[in-house]
Amino acid sequence: MTKGPVASLSIAGVATLCIAFALLSSGSAVVGQTPGDREAASAANAAKSQPATRAQTAAASPALAVPPPEVLLVLIRTTLIALNQAVQTGNFTVLRDLGSPDLQAANSSAQLGNIFADLRNRSIDLSPIAIVAPKISETPTITPQNMLRLVGLFPTQPLQIKFQMLFQPVNGQWRLFGMAVDTAPPLTAPVAEAPPAAASPPTPAMKPAPTPRPTAVTKKIQQP
Repeated sequence: MTKGPVASLSIAGVATLCIAFALLSSGSAVVGQTPGDREAASAANAAKSQPATRAQTAAASPALAVPPPEVLLVLIRTTLIALNQAVQTGNFTVLRDLGSPDLQAANSSAQLGNIFADLRNRSIDLSPIAIVAPKISETPTITPQNMLRLVGLFPTQPLQIKFQMLFQPVNGQWRLFGMAVDTAPPLTAPVAEAPPAAASPPTPAMKPAPTPRPTAVTKKIQQP
């Protein structure tokens, strides 16, 4: 693997999850009632139906929770394995099929190929993620838009594989909404300075050289 810029996948525009409410009304005429009686009856029927409607809405939109660690591991691995297969073969159809409807609507397979062209051009191999355990660098969270956000890295050698992912709930399953992948060398400890030679004249003390930092920086996913 070689070092390079971030490959980033995101949704064009802001996609939000919303619940549509439908109000049902009856257009039937009631024989033998005045307009005032009909209005009172309609109001009473509406009042009776409101508790049920609220209960149905609450049941249809339960609060989302972060999945357990084993589920997070499956999401991360399956997504990056699909990305690696796409990079190796040039076929991004499966990766697109794993995405949410919003991702599919915003990106064709050819567009995904263009987005991750840098990984393919540099012959990046992500297969070590199948046997190396990832390290989660930020606490997994549910965003205000009900997205599952995962940030971490695989401590592979010679380059680490960094990732950021957003998953969207679709029919009870977490589907890929956006992703950024980067490779960078691991941080190394500062190299100690060699003491001056005995025959050399004394020189002023110098501070140790600062720790080198990776030149590739993980690109943040734009929050929807």
